[in-house]
Amino acid sequence: MSEIKGFSVSTNGDRWSLEMSEGETVVLHTANEPSGGHQTRTALADFLKERAGKPEHAALLQVLGQSQDEVEHQLGADETETSSHKAAME
Repeated sequence: MSEIKGFSVSTNGDRWSLEMSEGETVVLHTANEPSGGHQTRTALADFLKERAGKPEHAALLQVLGQSQDEVEHQLGADETETSSHKAAME
């Protein structure tokens, strides 16, 4: 069973959520209804690298309670779960 926690909604209705399932966390993007409502899943680390500078990226960092520098440092250290990430998931 997965747990989904929303963290951002764009002005056009796109939604971003964290999805936790079986020890794995991914970012779930749900397109708005006019776009078909399609869902895509992106690994958390990939989302943080690919979406830098976007409002949904900033919203996720706020949920995680970290700055971009902190996230990059931890990802570079090959840590899969930080204390802030763990707290955000609880």
